[in-house]
Amino acid sequence: MSSDEERNAFILRRTLSAASWLYAAWSGLLGVLAWNLREGNDLYDPRFIVLHAGLLGLAGMLLWKPRRGAVLGVIAAAAGSIFFVVLDLRRPNVGAALVDGAYVLLAAVLLYKTRRQA
Repeated sequence: MSSDEERNAFILRRTLSAASWLYAAWSGLLGVLAWNLREGNDLYDPRFIVLHAGLLGLAGMLLWKPRRGAVLGVIAAAAGSIFFVVLDLRRPNVGAALVDGAYVLLAAVLLYKTRRQA
């Protein structure tokens, strides 16, 4: 891998890290808000949102300086986003499903672009 390819992979990892942190902050704020305004007839427990925010934050932390388990952290965060896409589509809330699904697509594309080409 040339130095330009390494630098590009570094930038893409940092971009995914920043996106993970942004999604974590937004999900965390929404989760805390939903937790405080909880009604008894919700489709899911707001603690799931807070847990997902933690997974997104962990993925961002592991990617900033590439650490062991970074890819696994991103995959776990993307799986959480897929879970919320399914829940959003069950509610019919297509807008929220698109926002949650955007992280999955972004993570997949950026992880693929950072992999070493053999």
